[in-house]
Amino acid sequence: MKKWIAGSFVMVMMAFVLVGCGTQEPETVHISVAASLKDVMDEVGPAFEKEHDNIKLEFDFGGSGQLRERVENGAPVDGVVLASQSDMDKLLDKKLIANSQKVASNTLVAVMPKASTPVGDIKEELAKARVIAIGDPASVPAGKYAEEFLTNEKLMDSVKSRLVKASDVRQVLAYVEAGNADIGFVYATDAMISKKVQTAYKIDDATHSPIGYYAGAVKDSDVKDEASEFLEYMKGKEAQKVLKKYGFGVGN
Repeated sequence: MKKWIAGSFVMVMMAFVLVGCGTQEPETVHISVAASLKDVMDEVGPAFEKEHDNIKLEFDFGGSGQLRERVENGAPVDGVVLASQSDMDKLLDKKLIANSQKVASNTLVAVMPKASTPVGDIKEELAKARVIAIGDPASVPAGKYAEEFLTNEKLMDSVKSRLVKASDVRQVLAYVEAGNADIGFVYATDAMISKKVQTAYKIDDATHSPIGYYAGAVKDSDVKDEASEFLEYMKGKEAQKVLKKYGFGVGN
């Protein structure tokens, strides 16, 4: 009788162990991402999770400067993908990120409402525009690139009173879509996803700093290895295919 009870107890305990193993929850990994990559992450995230059932991804999106400040302030972030090398360098200098890698590139363009008729010269366009939308250069890389273009082309003095600054590049796009701005500076990839705007002008790459997207895991994250695994995945064939689909350049 005692042997039967002991044997039964062992079997019950083994069953609990097996059930526990079978229902183990995946690790949640929080990645803060530049707003212009939202559509990419909506596709890449589920594809990664399908191949890695031990990891559940959570994303938040915003201007790269804002995301950098979140990491600096100790927010619960496990990894970042920023549209600004300078913001990533600040995190590296403060030893908050172990290392970074470039995962994509982009192009700056000026968009206008679909019904507008571009005059053919961006300087003339900016001269007659009532409202010009850019991301806030202090926190939005696309805004910083736009500011560099306007400064290098000696246009800033004539347009600064008509500039409206947005919290991220998608808000710039929304201003132009709604007709609240006559022209706005966004990435080529943002212009591609909108049916309400047209790419009126491509901005010469030589007039601003190079546009790149940089990924890195937060050093003190409890799931740093899992975050690194996803960020490395962004460099892989499948993720790069999605990036190209949405108009991004390759990371190398």
